[in-house]
Amino acid sequence: MENDTPILPQEIITSILVRLPVKSLIRFLCVCKDWKNLFRTPSFFAEHLHHSSRQNSLLLIVDSIIPEANSRHLYSLNREMQIHEIQKSRNIGHFKPGCVYSSNGLLCVGLDNECPDSLWLWNPTIRVVRQVPKSLNNYEYEDFSVGFGFSPTINDYKIIKLFLSGRFVVQGEVYSLKTGLWRKVEVGNLEGVYVLRGWSAFPCNETIFWMGRKDVEGHSKCRLHLIVSFDIAKDVFTLTPFPVMISRQKCCNTLVCYEKKLVCYENKLAIFFPNSESHGIDLWVLEECGDPSKGRWSWAKIFSSRPNPSSLIIYPQIIWRNEIVCLVQALPEYEVEEDYEGKLVLGSLTADELNIFDVPIRSFNTWIFDYVESLVLLDKIHI
Repeated sequence: MENDTPILPQEIITSILVRLPVKSLIRFLCVCKDWKNLFRTPSFFAEHLHHSSRQNSLLLIVDSIIPEANSRHLYSLNREMQIHEIQKSRNIGHFKPGCVYSSNGLLCVGLDNECPDSLWLWNPTIRVVRQVPKSLNNYEYEDFSVGFGFSPTINDYKIIKLFLSGRFVVQGEVYSLKTGLWRKVEVGNLEGVYVLRGWSAFPCNETIFWMGRKDVEGHSKCRLHLIVSFDIAKDVFTLTPFPVMISRQKCCNTLVCYEKKLVCYENKLAIFFPNSESHGIDLWVLEECGDPSKGRWSWAKIFSSRPNPSSLIIYPQIIWRNEIVCLVQALPEYEVEEDYEGKLVLGSLTADELNIFDVPIRSFNTWIFDYVESLVLLDKIHI
C-alpha cells in the first residue's frame, strides 16, 4: 500500500530543528543518519546558536553553597528567574576559585585536583568534556593569566595564556580547539604591561580583553591604565587607553580592578566603574571613532545609575537582556539575615529601577556569565 504521508522539504525540517532545545536534538540523534550528520555541521551549529541566544539566553552562576568553601557549584537562571543546578560531568571535580569562562555554551575550567597548567573544555548541556593539552611553557615563569573566547570569522575557540614575571607580561601562548595545539604568540607591544594574574580576562566580539597598566615614562610611581586586547582571529595584541575619567584618577602603585568591570554592550566592549560624585555606577562604551585625527577608538558614557542606597555595596557583573546584573551586599554595620551575604539584582538600562530577586549569594567569590545551551563539541560524541 502506498504511503500518503506528506514529506516536508528539507529546508522546513531544518528550520524547525534549529529552534528546538539541545536536549531534544540529542534524543533525535538516533532518528536517522541524515539528522545525526546535520546536527554536526557548522552551519547548523551556528543557526541553532543564533536562535538559542535570542530566545533562551541564561545566566550561569558559579557559586559556593558553603561560605568560604572551595567547592563550586553551577546554577543556571532562566528568563522566568527560575534557578537550576547544573550537574557536573564525571571528569569535572572542584573548580579552582575563579577558574571558569563561558563562550557559546562551552566552558573553559581549571580544576582543584589538577596541576596549575591543566585546563578542561566542557559543554554541560550535552555532557561532553575534553582535556586541553599542556601548554608549551614548562613553568618557566611564576604566574599566568588565562582568557577564552570564540571567533566566528575563523570558526574557532581559543585559549590565550599570558605568562607573567612580577605580573608583567613576558610570553604568550594560544590554544586552538580546531587544531588541538598550542603555539607561541608575539607579545612585543606588551613589554612593561602589568595585568592581573589568574582568570581576569573578558571575551567580547571576537576579542579577549584584560585591564592593565603601564608605568608613565619618567614617573615610576604613576600608572597609565590600559585595556589589553587580543584579536582571536588574527592573534594580535593591541593597547587602548581607559576612558579619560578613569585615566585622571590619582596614580597609585596598585591596579584596582575590583571596582571596575569589563562587560559587553551591544557586541561592543564597555566598562562599569563607580562615580565618586554621584555615588552611582557609570557605563562607558568603546566606539570606533569617525574622526581619524582623534585615533581609531573613543569612549562614550551612555548610562549613569541613580545613587546607591547607603546600606548597600553594588557590584555590577554583566549586561543581560538589556539589564545590569549586579551582586548586592549589605555593609557590615547594617543588620542582615542570618547566614546571608547578598542578593542577585537586575537593574534596567532604560528605567531607573532595581529588581531584587530571591537568589541568595552565599559567597562573593562568585562569577556570573551569560550562557546559552549549545551543540558545541557535539562532533566529539561517539554514538
